[in-house]
Amino acid sequence: MTVKRLLTSAAKKLQPRRITCPADRSVGWLEAEILLAHVLQKDRVWLVAHEDEPVHDRPARKFRSLVARRVKREPIAYLTGHKEFYGRDFVVGPHTLIPRPESELFIERLTATLKRDGNYLFCDIGAGSGAIAVTLALEFPRSRVVATDVDAHALQTARVNAARYKVAGRMSFIKEDLLGRKVRHELRPSTRPLVLVANLPYLPDRDKKRLTGDVVDYEPGRALFAGPKGTELIERLWKQIADHLHPLPRVMLFEFDPPQAARLKALAKKMFPGARVNIIKDLSQRNRLLEITRSV
Repeated sequence: MTVKRLLTSAAKKLQPRRITCPADRSVGWLEAEILLAHVLQKDRVWLVAHEDEPVHDRPARKFRSLVARRVKREPIAYLTGHKEFYGRDFVVGPHTLIPRPESELFIERLTATLKRDGNYLFCDIGAGSGAIAVTLALEFPRSRVVATDVDAHALQTARVNAARYKVAGRMSFIKEDLLGRKVRHELRPSTRPLVLVANLPYLPDRDKKRLTGDVVDYEPGRALFAGPKGTELIERLWKQIADHLHPLPRVMLFEFDPPQAARLKALAKKMFPGARVNIIKDLSQRNRLLEITRSV
């Protein structure tokens, strides 16, 4: 069986039945290429240049197995164990949320507003795979980063990613719920300006019915859903910040569900009087991040 024949067969199985935009017409082929490139440990350019190359039985069977799992909607990132974030490859697994392109806005905003050579202390609450935390360590090479998560398996994935990019020496990994005692202890001694980011679960429970199967059936629910409103964890974290972090962090950034924008902005102004509160839009012009900046 050649590369081309394997891809052609798999693409037919992976092609969406509903075509909602022109890009959908090539989804099946694209996903087949990603999976075969992963199995053969080649890149997609190699596949194009070697379409008549024979594929031995063992890798062909592994490829067909991955295709069968993808047909059942298992995410590509979990099948390959990798996902790109801010131009870099990150290890992911079933204990971590798959990094989304929208979350790159954290990095874009901070690199646009802070000095790259600044000596900051970043704290990523709910770090998951560590994509945001590790990227901050890479983009701000003089800074330290604290990555926290309630899930020990997720933190281990974050450690793996930090080691891959050789930034683990400037990072701390803490298993803790939000701004718990161990996290506060790690933050208090620092004289560096504190920058806090959090991409917490923010979807309301009712959204389970509207999300696609590759999200609901495979990604960890507690990394997606926060309760009836969706803002429960963000609100609890804000209360902890107001109670325990004095002065406030220099900058705080929180990702949220766009319909929550007005309510969260009003609540932030109430809980952090005197701070500047700003809503930042993503590339689709949807409200995506809430920024709280301490008044000097």
